[in-house]
Amino acid sequence: MNPDHDLEELLGRLSPAPPGPELMERLRAARPPEKKPNPFRRVWLALPLAAAAGVAFAWLSQSPPVEPLPPIVEQPPKEPLQPVGSVQHLMEVADLGIVVGENDQPVRLIRTRWIDEILFAPTDGGEPVKEGRLREEVLPVSLDLY
Repeated sequence: MNPDHDLEELLGRLSPAPPGPELMERLRAARPPEKKPNPFRRVWLALPLAAAAGVAFAWLSQSPPVEPLPPIVEQPPKEPLQPVGSVQHLMEVADLGIVVGENDQPVRLIRTRWIDEILFAPTDGGEPVKEGRLREEVLPVSLDLY
């Protein structure tokens, strides 16, 4: 027989001894008395939280007032307008840089922005109408390099 094996078997059968009655009495006397929960304390905490949640829900659930769309009125077909005159206003010129084309010729690209005012006159002799349009063009400018 192995003496270490016998020692391990004996140690495995051991169990701790129960505490003595005087120790248990001292432990029970040292324990603080149990407090009963105050039900009103929880209510006072829950009421403001519930009110805040209700206000937040009411505020978030409000949708902006929806205005009804105006009724669609069919307009009679307009008389055709004929252009009478136009004026072009140059608003901006920007250099976009130089590019080399397929024939190895350098080309400078320039972007221009225009406002075109076109004056239309109705064919029935009514009041003339002015219309403005924004126009943008990219112009290639050839460069002569020798």
